Amino acid sequence: MVLFMRTTLNINDALLDELKERARQDKRPMTKIVEETLRKGLSATSPTSAPKKSIRTYAVGIKPAYQGMSMNQLYDQLESEDQFKVAEE
Repeated sequence: MVLFMRTTLNINDALLDELKERARQDKRPMTKIVEETLRKGLSATSPTSAPKKSIRTYAVGIKPAYQGMSMNQLYDQLESEDQFKVAEE
């Protein structure tokens, strides 16, 4: 016996349009299209099973105070220092 459960999904409009178009082209219910798409996605190999690649890194001379910051945090810090320098002049 197969049990079904009704649920609500939040899907962006572009993706929903693609699913509806596929259902229309295949002349099949959208529920079947969504189920098949989810099955294919779940059966695909996970990104964690892909072989790891090593990337050569280079020292760029970042001040110790900035090490461990994300690029956005580093950019914000450097930008605020530039603004501080302009304010001093």
